Amino acid sequence: MRRLIKWVLLGVLVVVGVVGVYFAPRVHRLSIIGAGYIAKQMCSCVFVAERDFASCRADMPPDMALVRAEVLPGERGVHAWIPGIAERAARYTPGTGCTLY
Repeated sequence: MRRLIKWVLLGVLVVVGVVGVYFAPRVHRLSIIGAGYIAKQMCSCVFVAERDFASCRADMPPDMALVRAEVLPGERGVHAWIPGIAERAARYTPGTGCTLY
């Protein structure tokens, strides 16, 4: 019986590993897009619309709650990231607005 449990657990781990390897690139690409979206939107809201950071964050879609963001210290820009997966930043330039970099 113990031998059967070990094989079942090993099989489950192999399946989880294969699924993880298969979906990891897609998750990474979508995470970069999400971080870029939050960086750009927050930058535009804070520096173009001149709104408070907290009120801008409240306007972001609920499914973007995993994406963290902060105003860049010493710069006019926003850094957004999903811990350990992806990060993007947007910088404000007078006359052209916010752009990702």
